[in-house]
Amino acid sequence: MTEETREVRGRIPKSLKIAFEIACARLEITQTAALEEAIKEWLKKYESTSSDK
Repeated sequence: MTEETREVRGRIPKSLKIAFEIACARLEITQTAALEEAIKEWLKKYESTSSDK
């Protein structure tokens, strides 16, 4: 059974968006997969930081 999904939206500089699209294409991964990985890493970083306080 697959997990239910939701859309995430945000605004980033055009140059960052283009660089992200190019990197995903070069790595042959979807932007969704790359964003999911980036968000998980971000959460790990900030969840461990907040628990150290």
